Amino acid sequence: MGQAGDREGQRKVLLEALSVLEKAKKPGEVFHLPFTWPEDPKKTEWQPPEMSPLIKYYLEDIKKARKDQEG
Repeated sequence: MGQAGDREGQRKVLLEALSVLEKAKKPGEVFHLPFTWPEDPKKTEWQPPEMSPLIKYYLEDIKKARKDQEG
């Protein structure tokens, strides 16, 4: 969670995420945390050269969910 090597930033994200467990009243509830990634997601270089096995396995489900979400 957060940038590699940013212990304090990672700690803040983790504590905020854990606080959701206290605040959530029902399953599936969504909370938007007050953090933004410092670089454009399209320009990030932290992605591995190959997709993870889980993403590969669920790729069609992910594409369908995105398509359904768009309308």
